[in-house]
Amino acid sequence: METKRMIEQALTQLNATICEYNYKPETMRKYGVAISNLSIFLTTYQESGLSGNILEAYEPEIESKHYSKQYQAIQLRIVFLIQGFLETGVIDGAKNNGKPKTSILNQNFRHLFYASIVYLDFGIKITTARVYSQVIRKFCNMLSSEGVIAFSEIDSQTLNTIVQDFTQSCPGSMDQVIRSIRQFLGFLNSKGLCTEFKMDPAVYRVPNRSRTIPCFTKSEVQEMLNCCNQENEMACRIRAIILIAVTTGLRACDIATLKRQDIDWKDSTIAIRQKKTGRRVDLPLLPEVGNAVAKYILCFRGETETQMDEVFLQHTRKTVPIHGGAINSQFWRLCNSAGIEKKEGRGFHGLRRSAATWLSEIDMDPHGISLFLGHSSFSSINKYIATNPKMAKCSLNFEGIPLQSEVYHD
Repeated sequence: METKRMIEQALTQLNATICEYNYKPETMRKYGVAISNLSIFLTTYQESGLSGNILEAYEPEIESKHYSKQYQAIQLRIVFLIQGFLETGVIDGAKNNGKPKTSILNQNFRHLFYASIVYLDFGIKITTARVYSQVIRKFCNMLSSEGVIAFSEIDSQTLNTIVQDFTQSCPGSMDQVIRSIRQFLGFLNSKGLCTEFKMDPAVYRVPNRSRTIPCFTKSEVQEMLNCCNQENEMACRIRAIILIAVTTGLRACDIATLKRQDIDWKDSTIAIRQKKTGRRVDLPLLPEVGNAVAKYILCFRGETETQMDEVFLQHTRKTVPIHGGAINSQFWRLCNSAGIEKKEGRGFHGLRRSAATWLSEIDMDPHGISLFLGHSSFSSINKYIATNPKMAKCSLNFEGIPLQSEVYHD
């Protein structure tokens, strides 16, 4: 009974810790479901085995459910944190699945790091706060490795050495690194703990490494659609979702929140405000796409008791809309069934990239494609149309082309 009580305390403390981290609502929901599932498992588990081998006992249970890798990682982390609570009496949020995250070694540095987070008050800027935390944790440990035991000992030479180390490990995000370090040093300077340093991002900037992420071919998309022709709800739902994504370029988060009133069946259009950019886009609803969506609504979705506005709902709970994570998980299961090769960086978002590439292949101008996809910046279209084979012709050299006259002459 004592162990059971401690585990209940651990779950309570874990909930409070997750809230303190200010995770995104979707992440909070996933942790809540995982904690609930673990609580159910613990009630059926013998008390004599609770202490010391919870992780070993729960791992087969997780694997037998065929959860997504992301959800499995969340469950394993929760079990690991609770197991640590039984041994130490505290929830150590700095560890993830047995692999320690960057922990600040110098106790004084660690105290001032937490004070800086309160001072800077990132508010709802969760991603900015996360990047700041990662950079400054590493920055503080680099100071310790350079023999600095107090922030007042920081000099320009030490600072330059550390920043140069960052250029090796984070070459594509030096702007964020410099901004985070400047914020931290500004906080220290406001407290009189170090001198003022002027850091010019241009001095340390490293060109971002760009890569061409492949999109899905038309034959691959057709293989996906062929694999979801079964007359059941999940197959009908993912077929409609794939057709929407590949013909409109909508992201998974936008499809998950697509509402019935966003669809104009008379004019065959979809009007939606994008979640990421906040931009409103008016997109065509092709006949094949409209038929697939209508089939899902009429044959499987039906009318719920709460009159849900969202088009796509969970198949087990018709009062809860589907979320982006579930779309990605079902999409990958479909790809495996279709025998489509898994390539790095190519997920459900690849359908959006495919839509842009196919539009460029029919000679639609880049500005029009950018407006169609609802980009906030025109330059965002470059990585989407880079996979168009026609674009490769633009990079040919002048070898074999006879030179008629010199460009510059006397």
